Amino acid sequence: MKSLTSHVIAMFGLGVWCFFCCGFLPLAQAQVTESSYAGASALDRIKAAKQALDYVRTIERTHNCTGGTEETLTLNFDHDRWMSYSDPAIRTANYLSKILAIDGDLSALGDDKFYALVRNNVHGGSLIFGSAIALEPDVIAGRTKFCPYAFRDNGSVRAFDIAINYDYQQDSTEWYHAVRISNLSNISVAVDRITIDDQDKVNGTIYLTQPVAAYPDGHWTYPYYDCGGGDIWMTTYSAPIMAQNSEAKVIFRGVATIDIELTNLDINQCDLDENEDSQALDVFRGTHNCQPTTQCVPLKEGFRSGAYLCQCKEGYYFPNTTASEKAFRGSDIDYFFETQNSIVRSQFGFVATQFQCLRCARGCDSCVDSRPCLYQINIAVQALVIFLVSAMILGCIVVSIITFTYRKELVIKTASPIFLQLMCLGAILMCSSVFVLYGEVTSLACTIRIWPYHLGFGVMYGALLLKTWRISVIFKQGGTMKRVNLPDKALLQRLVPLVALVVVYLGVWSAIHPPLAETVKTSKELKFFVCSMSWWSYAMFGVQALLLLVGVYLCFTVRKAPAHFNESKFITWATYNAIILGSFILMLTQFVGMSVGPDVVFVLHMAQQQVFVTITMALIFAPKFWALYRGSSNAEGRVYSNHVVTITGRVKPSLAPSSSRFSESTAVTTRQVAVQCNPDDFLLIAQEDDNSLKVPSASSSSNYMSKYSAKVSPACSEAESLRETNGTRPTSVSDA
Repeated sequence: MKSLTSHVIAMFGLGVWCFFCCGFLPLAQAQVTESSYAGASALDRIKAAKQALDYVRTIERTHNCTGGTEETLTLNFDHDRWMSYSDPAIRTANYLSKILAIDGDLSALGDDKFYALVRNNVHGGSLIFGSAIALEPDVIAGRTKFCPYAFRDNGSVRAFDIAINYDYQQDSTEWYHAVRISNLSNISVAVDRITIDDQDKVNGTIYLTQPVAAYPDGHWTYPYYDCGGGDIWMTTYSAPIMAQNSEAKVIFRGVATIDIELTNLDINQCDLDENEDSQALDVFRGTHNCQPTTQCVPLKEGFRSGAYLCQCKEGYYFPNTTASEKAFRGSDIDYFFETQNSIVRSQFGFVATQFQCLRCARGCDSCVDSRPCLYQINIAVQALVIFLVSAMILGCIVVSIITFTYRKELVIKTASPIFLQLMCLGAILMCSSVFVLYGEVTSLACTIRIWPYHLGFGVMYGALLLKTWRISVIFKQGGTMKRVNLPDKALLQRLVPLVALVVVYLGVWSAIHPPLAETVKTSKELKFFVCSMSWWSYAMFGVQALLLLVGVYLCFTVRKAPAHFNESKFITWATYNAIILGSFILMLTQFVGMSVGPDVVFVLHMAQQQVFVTITMALIFAPKFWALYRGSSNAEGRVYSNHVVTITGRVKPSLAPSSSRFSESTAVTTRQVAVQCNPDDFLLIAQEDDNSLKVPSASSSSNYMSKYSAKVSPACSEAESLRETNGTRPTSVSDA
């Protein structure tokens, strides 16, 4: 498609010829030049186009076309879209120019020939409504004016001479005068070779010189209303009829015209889309009065103003929800603006609230009424969850306080109090992640949540597994005797890199691809926001599951450790619980919670904390606190001939080996055996009593004693000392 040409400008006015009852009313001359239009702003163009549309509405409403118009309108009208329709006028003009080149005038053609030419141009199903031939004086001998005109009328073609009642030769007749005063010096002149008699070499061939009109040599008029004739809007293309004078100069001798009916062409007042092909009447684009909450949709209603609808934009709905047509008519909006006072009309972009659509409820991409699209969060449910999580955090704080208070009791000391405190800290961090998701989930909340949750998991389960690993190293089965020194400081040095690795991963995750709030729909098509899942999330869950499986292995290795050190059963339960129930709740959240709503998702987040925090804390700390409550610390590690008190306060068979495993034995007077867990070593102490304890001989006692001491060395000399003293003093089996 060509761009709008700068030399074709349009203007509305009255008909060039209105016959019968209305007469012929010329359109006022337009004073628009190329330079004046080029200097006009887009706002000026739209205002000028709206003035033209005002005139269209006036004609439509009153049908009064007797007064004409004196307005000059700067409208850039692209007639090049109708170039193909101009061919009949150009061919007719060139045909008559040939007759003039041969005969010097058109007297040889009878009137019926002229009427046949214009009628032939009109016949057909194109947009051509009428055609005329208008001649200069004396082109036909004895006639000063002659203008046969044919036009379509109710399925037939009518023809008459408009020169009988109308002087088309006056300067105000644009379709004639504009061509007559045009510069013809650049008109192409063709030389045709015509052979009449092949036998006559001298006179049998003649050369005919004639001017030939092309499309740029013609002229398009501004649209006008054919008042009293077809009562339609039209525009006219005029092609020059030319001849040459005695000096071979091209002179004007008349015009041949075609009229394009605009009634069936749609005035599109909507904005021009970048992907849309331009049309001839694009001059009216952007002249609609749709309000900011609506969008213009053109109607195919012909050459009339207001032929558009103002439909609600996405995210808005029509105020009258029961209306059959949920859009504002452009004609109604245009009439409203037309009837406003001049001050309001002069305000470009004036907003008429009565033609505004209403905004949809929050979260709705589209809607038909005010019904909500977002799931309405149940504040009571979420408040209850927050209360329960707060109680969990408070419980963790209480556990931490109790652990610190009784940190010197054997049942707490053997479990490494500092790591129990770290477990409490990790539990509090994991629980606090639920607070971030309270209310409506946002992208910021999703990014913040991963930090306390995954960092807390690393601290809590990292501390649990490291202290289990120490017991595994100390009391592992078999192997050679060696000195093992694993104080709390050494374990902390292993925990710090683990936590640092989690921090680095979370930092990279948050920087490169942070979790965002995404929209999902419930089974009732209500929207709510959840945190997105990505491979970053799945990778972290995979590493955490692997960490828990390592914990299961460590629990297996310490299953035969002394009672005060052996938490393998409870840690194993906690690990299996975290893997199985944790995975189940995670899947339940993804596949069930997402279809129910944010309240259920929030509750499942809390349930996830119950699995990873509450149950694990209960399994690890409840037996210890029960032992403290039963007062087992007063009889810590009380060893009888074949019984020992465990960390739960329960008396069970002693872990001492049977006599069959010893090559020799000795009676040791003792009262109590206490296992002390110090930062640097573990100590096994025998105290006096009337009861006796069988102690292995030097040859067989080393492996047995390695189960009870953090510092393992040959115990021969100590065993001999026990035999010698035979209950006279306490004996320490240690190399410390």
